[in-house]
This record gives sequence, structure tokens and C-alpha cells, in this order.
Amino acid sequence: MSLIRKSLIVALTLTVTGVAVTGARSAEMAERVERNSKNLDWLVKHPTIQKLLELHNQERARVGLSPSKLNAEMCLAAQKHAVWMAETGWFSHSGLPYRENIFMGVTTPEDATNGWIWSPAHHGNMLSGTEVGFGYMVLNGRYCWCSVMQ
Repeated sequence: MSLIRKSLIVALTLTVTGVAVTGARSAEMAERVERNSKNLDWLVKHPTIQKLLELHNQERARVGLSPSKLNAEMCLAAQKHAVWMAETGWFSHSGLPYRENIFMGVTTPEDATNGWIWSPAHHGNMLSGTEVGFGYMVLNGRYCWCSVMQ
């Protein structure tokens, strides 16, 4: 196993320390998320969310699975959790009724997705279900990623 791969697995496992809004207050972002939760195009069409979906489905195709469909409500749930992690600094699962992958610290959709791929449990989540939602948040330099599957 390469050093980079080991480092990402360790970071994914041991880190305890979205719509990128560096320096913005998370409470303001949470309010924006709630206010705009009726029409979710702003979230599901965001380039970073689309990139996460593309990478997720590339991995599913690599192992012979059909693509997951992006679910707007699941994206909203994932986005709210990413905002919460960024605001609190807590690296914790949400308790949502979905299988969930979270990551804190890496700065690109590629790194978050690769971290999930290299972790057997998280990779299993990626390969399960037919619907997926993604969220991410950057606050004061802290990157938080969340994906949910069903």
C-alpha cells in the first residue's frame, strides 16, 4: 500500500479536528441552506456536487455497477451535515437514515472520493444503493465533505 494511500486512510479514520464559503460564518450558511431548501438547483447543479457525483459513478462503473442517481433531498441532508461539521469542528456521523461517508481536511472532491474508495467500509457504502446525495462546506480553511447513499 502506498504512503499516500496509507496517509489518506489514517486521515479519514483519525481526523477529529460544501459550497465553499471561506471565512463566512457557518450560521449564515445554515440559514441560507434552510431558506433555499425549496428549490435545490443551487445545490444539485453546483460544480463541486456534480464532480462528486461524476467521481462516485466512475468508481461504480469501474466495478461494473450502474450509476447512482443524485437525490436533491439527500443532497440537502448531506449539505446540512457538512455545514454542521464545519461550524462545530466535530468529525461525526449525522445519524441520518442513510449510509454515510464523511471526510474532513482534504481540499478536493478527488481526494475525498479517493479516501472513501481506499477505506473498505466507505467503499462498500459507495457501491450500495441507487441514490446518492453530497454536501460540502469550507469554513475558515476547514473542508468538510459528506455523502449519503440509499
